[in-house]
Amino acid sequence: MSTVTQSNNAGPNSGTSQNELRRMFIAMLFALVAATIAQQIAELLFVITGGWDLASSPTKMWSNLISSNGLLFASLSHSFLALLLVSMSWVMWSKSQAAGHKTEIKSIFSKEFVILLIEVFLVILYFAIAKTMEQDFSAYSKSKEIATYVGVTSARPEALQMMWVFSVFFIWDVIVDVMYSPRTPHPTRKRNKVYTFVQGILCYCSISFACAFAAWLISRVAPSAGNAYEALWGDIALVSLLLFFALGKQLEFYLIGFFPGEETRENTRRDHPPSTRASVGMMFLTLVYIYSYMVLIWPPSFLR
Repeated sequence: MSTVTQSNNAGPNSGTSQNELRRMFIAMLFALVAATIAQQIAELLFVITGGWDLASSPTKMWSNLISSNGLLFASLSHSFLALLLVSMSWVMWSKSQAAGHKTEIKSIFSKEFVILLIEVFLVILYFAIAKTMEQDFSAYSKSKEIATYVGVTSARPEALQMMWVFSVFFIWDVIVDVMYSPRTPHPTRKRNKVYTFVQGILCYCSISFACAFAAWLISRVAPSAGNAYEALWGDIALVSLLLFFALGKQLEFYLIGFFPGEETRENTRRDHPPSTRASVGMMFLTLVYIYSYMVLIWPPSFLR
């Protein structure tokens, strides 16, 4: 009898809801990506520390890092970018209050199912970024040469993948924050519906669009096969862009104030303006991005 009761509680109308199962499914995909990144970082640490024999000597580890023209810096920066991206995305996804997270999937021909596909595709992109890090641990295990461990050093693949990530963020914002969260009261005239849709995109999708464009700019100037320091500066630009995206969403407060009525949408609230610290952080990250971009366009002599 207890077995039957437990089985019934797990059904669609009681016990664990479909939304909880859906979030568990996405969380497991995040865990898979995190495990992949963790393995690659562990291998990178093994190389940097010379099989952990140099772990107690910062000087020798630094010598390992700058050897072979700093090849390990490319792997180190790519690893940090992947780790930061997955960690931040997990936090932002888990805290999302969008209406699309509150409605169960009743049909595969529904917006809820499209949102699930977007979530899965995003995690797949995170996995792709994790797998493009320049590492060949098996080759290093045989030769013990750093040059065999690091392949082609370039930030261009990561920049293009980040462009895809921000583009999917843009699509997510359009569906979840605009289409799935209509204004109250709902506009009735067709012209008003178009106006409110455009205003919603400007309010909730501008930051993700701007970041996608900025990532595309990095992909245009990052060499396909440059040196380790060019890859490093490309990754610095992408990291600053990712951090700016997290802070830049707070700018929606001003955009919502510019378009009265947008605050009635049922999505993640932006009730307060960016703090002074957040504003300073955004300005600093913007300067870092611009400087990194200029370095990639006109690299100093020591980077050539």
